Amino acid sequence: MKKYLLSLSLVASAFAFEVEPVTDSEMKDGCIDCHFVYQAEFLPKRSWEKMFEKSELENHFGKKVELSDGLTSKFLKYYLENASDISESKVAGKINRSIEPDSTPLQISKVPYIVSKHEDLPKEMFLENEKVKSYANCTSCHEAKKGNYEEDDVNVPNWTKRFFFGWSKK
Repeated sequence: MKKYLLSLSLVASAFAFEVEPVTDSEMKDGCIDCHFVYQAEFLPKRSWEKMFEKSELENHFGKKVELSDGLTSKFLKYYLENASDISESKVAGKINRSIEPDSTPLQISKVPYIVSKHEDLPKEMFLENEKVKSYANCTSCHEAKKGNYEEDDVNVPNWTKRFFFGWSKK
């Protein structure tokens, strides 16, 4: 019986969509005004390098990011050491394989693998949902701060997932 349970857990972990959460409080505090700290596995090194260039920080999705040189270095070190093309996690590999080698995405919500996980869902679940508003608002539906993006654990505000019937508005 123990061998059977172990086999099941190994199979389940092969399909897991979990990444290590960012636990560093200084890093979390550096982003919390606008968003949670996205995990490094969602983008390749070249994307994180570009995102932390001075010009990109001056206009980070319409806002100026002001971080000390030390904190900027800390962020960049974390992202470069754990990027999708460095990480050994299965999901990072899937993410990295979905990105064209000559592409440098800066938006996680536009990474092909991430898009594929959301493309069959009604747009109104996100864009017209006051509690979600954006594909980039991972924490509204996922336990993103814990690194948990498992489909079975998704909880979309104002929506219900019904066995065999998919999502429906509450």
